[in-house]
Amino acid sequence: MASVMENRTWDLEKDLDKIRGNFPILKKCVYLISNSLGAVPLQVRDALERYYKLWAEEGVSAWEKEWWMLSKKVGDEVASLIGAEKDSVAMMTNATLSHWVALSTQFSQKKGRRNKVVMTDHDFPSILYALAKMCSFMGWELDIVRSRARPGIAVEEILDRVDETTLCVATSQVYFKSAFIQDVDRIAQHARSRGVLTLIDGYHAPGTIPVNVRKMGIDFYVGGCLKWLCGGPGNAFLYVRPKLREELEPLLTGWLAHKNPFGFSQKMDYTDGSYKLMSGTPPIPCLYTAMAGLDIIGKIGIGSIRQKSIEQTNKLIEKALERGFLIHTPVEDERRGGAVSIGMPHAQQIKQALIEKNVKIDFRKGKDEEPDVIRVGPHFYTKDAEIDFLFEIIDKLLRSGEYKKFAGKSELVT
Repeated sequence: MASVMENRTWDLEKDLDKIRGNFPILKKCVYLISNSLGAVPLQVRDALERYYKLWAEEGVSAWEKEWWMLSKKVGDEVASLIGAEKDSVAMMTNATLSHWVALSTQFSQKKGRRNKVVMTDHDFPSILYALAKMCSFMGWELDIVRSRARPGIAVEEILDRVDETTLCVATSQVYFKSAFIQDVDRIAQHARSRGVLTLIDGYHAPGTIPVNVRKMGIDFYVGGCLKWLCGGPGNAFLYVRPKLREELEPLLTGWLAHKNPFGFSQKMDYTDGSYKLMSGTPPIPCLYTAMAGLDIIGKIGIGSIRQKSIEQTNKLIEKALERGFLIHTPVEDERRGGAVSIGMPHAQQIKQALIEKNVKIDFRKGKDEEPDVIRVGPHFYTKDAEIDFLFEIIDKLLRSGEYKKFAGKSELVT
């Protein structure tokens, strides 16, 4: 399996049709939901066939031939995308587990009386649940910065919560509902100067905005291949600053983290490198699905992807404002990630009607004074004409009242 970050060979303007040909779903629908689940590359079928063939032909020998080191291989490809050192990214099954692993590393024992974890109410609820339980178990205080219905939170409001009792700042690089880009560089600099660690949820960043964890100077970085990296579920990852990792001993651990896993010792002796953060047997099929998306991202280049994202999200904002809709996403390019949240009348029913018409977006319910919104996430494979088509359909739905047939109809997944 060759490295997926070797060179950039595709031009988004000239090669768009060729690029789109790698994503079968684009022939069947208008896919504007990459902020939730990236479209599957055609090459994933071949990757899974390789997984099956290796298992079918080699059986248990597949571990020796490829599977045992596959987590490191995929982790190194992710590392090259986020500006991390080799062997510094551990592949995980989901972001929630990644946060648990990070907070289980006993760094708290080195922090004396520090017992406060700073988060925001814009961070993904699953992470809030996990950290709230961890804080309760450890006797820490969870200090949540409130957004007060704004799409973002000024970085100064987070910095003001950092004091001599703070153990860790745990927030997002891009907030999941509004796509607001937080200034994690300033957070990391401020935290480091006060002996505070940073745990950044970057799930909505890699693949749509440039990321360089070394330049940011953060301690822990969590991400995933599910969305903008088109790698499917089961492919989260955890970066730990290498110098810090040397000092840590994860409590949430397992045999892959052992220096000699096949010695089957009754006592843990941690290995070095990224596998120190791992636990039990990894989900091998998921690792195979991650490679194709990373390959395509590498061939296009994140700079080109970001430029197109800015242009298309601007187009979304302009068309929404022309219709008097609310925008629950920053209008400033430098503060906006890859998606746009649009508040409009009957947002959930509009979303359901759009899905029926093979235009895929999602819906998020507002809380407090926030509006209900549809989230629209174009990606490098999106055509400008598809954005025009989205608004044409919305106009027709509002004009005809067709959306009303979905009133009162609940959804399992929104």
